[in-house]
Amino acid sequence: MAELPSADNELSADSVKAIADSIGIKDFNTDCTRYLASQALLQAKSLVRDAKKYKLMTHSTRLTSDHLQSADRSLSTLYISTESKPRRYSVLTSRGRELFVPNDDIINLEDLKSAPLPKVPQDIQVKVHWLTIDGASPSIPDNPPLDENKVILDAPSISVDSIENLNTVAPHETSREQQIYFKELTKKCVSSDKIIREEASQSLSSDPGLAAILPRLVVFLVEGIRVGLGEFRLQHLQHILEMTDKLLRNDSIKLEKYLHELIPALLSCIVCTQICSRPLEQDHWSVRLFGARILSDLICNYNMGTNNVQSRVTRMLHAALEKQSSSLVTTFGVLCGLCELGSLTILQIVLSELKNIYRRVELKCATSTDPIDRHAKEKIKELLVNKCANVVQSHMPELLSVNDYEAKFGDVGREMFYKVMQPSSNVISIKY
Repeated sequence: MAELPSADNELSADSVKAIADSIGIKDFNTDCTRYLASQALLQAKSLVRDAKKYKLMTHSTRLTSDHLQSADRSLSTLYISTESKPRRYSVLTSRGRELFVPNDDIINLEDLKSAPLPKVPQDIQVKVHWLTIDGASPSIPDNPPLDENKVILDAPSISVDSIENLNTVAPHETSREQQIYFKELTKKCVSSDKIIREEASQSLSSDPGLAAILPRLVVFLVEGIRVGLGEFRLQHLQHILEMTDKLLRNDSIKLEKYLHELIPALLSCIVCTQICSRPLEQDHWSVRLFGARILSDLICNYNMGTNNVQSRVTRMLHAALEKQSSSLVTTFGVLCGLCELGSLTILQIVLSELKNIYRRVELKCATSTDPIDRHAKEKIKELLVNKCANVVQSHMPELLSVNDYEAKFGDVGREMFYKVMQPSSNVISIKY
């Protein structure tokens, strides 16, 4: 390769005239040729300098046409050689000027005319065949062979009271043994016998083979919560939540792909107005709190910058908290969910609005004749005191007296003060 000219060299005016003559421009002004020569040399140097930068960034040992193309995107590939072999040039001298002409191969027209023609490409042919017939793939050569040891599970029949013929959105391929295992496992998890449920729960929390039937298990959990809420079956909801909690503790499986199904189901269980047939007699408050803890663990394990699950759930619960038409039972569930999301959520949302929140609770309870609202008011007060005392003690040291607490938190302030002052209040676990 010829050496590049030094910085002091310039493109001669004769070269510019030769280029102008080659493209049909005659009688070129001398001043124009000198100006174009200096500008062309300047642009060429700038292009080569930028191309060298691309060569260094790509760790290349030699400068190629790709580096020149990257240096100037405005250049067309027509003007840059992309050939793998270097082209050869011949030097022609005429009237004291040297021109470099590429050595093109001479093509004989007679040989070109007598050369045999290439084969005519075949026409495109389209053949129609059945991919599936009634959900099953027919056994024909055009379809992939079927595995006789596996079947498509379209509607698993589960003999668990109201949960039968569980349909899924997308079919999942499972073996017959896995279908039997799934049926027996789900039956034992919702059994009335505590020992049988504990054995099944042990499998949910430790068995690494659940990944094959995980889509079915998620659908079973979601449908189980739906049926439990629709039929006010509190014990069934408790069993389903225990299954979800054990499944979340299994380190061999990942539930990230099923957050869009599990989170709405858990939120419905937490904030639904009525989840049992006798709300005054049955302890549905602990079920809501248990569901909030499971939701918090699920968010803690799978919250990432790409999905922002925690912030989205927090905004949803905050909007439900500010809704004036929400019942006091729903308000209790919303506060359960917010308090389980960590001390930062408690500090920024619950404590900052605690005085107004409890004022709305008292106003709604005063205008209601339903005894469940009075019970809900006491439960809300107990929840706020127990969950917020540790955060107040850690982040609000300026509150020293009962009057300070009452001025800050209203009617909850006195109970909050006594809770903070108790030595046992620092035992309450608050997640960060």
